[in-house]
Amino acid sequence: MAGHFRRAIDMKSFGDRLRAARIAAGMTQEQLGFALGVTKSSVSAWENERETPGFRLLPSLRTALGASLDELVCGPAVAQAGRESIKEAPEVYVGNADEKNLLVRYRALSPKRRQAVLELLKPAK
Repeated sequence: MAGHFRRAIDMKSFGDRLRAARIAAGMTQEQLGFALGVTKSSVSAWENERETPGFRLLPSLRTALGASLDELVCGPAVAQAGRESIKEAPEVYVGNADEKNLLVRYRALSPKRRQAVLELLKPAK
């Protein structure tokens, strides 16, 4: 199942990647919606790019699909590049203003909130 998902996740849009992950997990839109506490219509809207899931749903989405949020949200190439850069770079490189803003905001978080962010970013098991 994971191999099928990895091949299917190469699609360009978040909606396409979400649909592929849901199908790879053997779930219907209704089943995914139930697992997340949302309607089938919400899942359909996400897959068809009419809406996006709220931030609070991302940990549950990762768990329900058994998928990496990096791959779902950013796509496999970006997720892989991120994993490689973490392994290879001992120091932090800030590539643009958005990354700098993210790093500044992360550093301003309390230790408890930092841990919550790190938990959110962990790959699904």
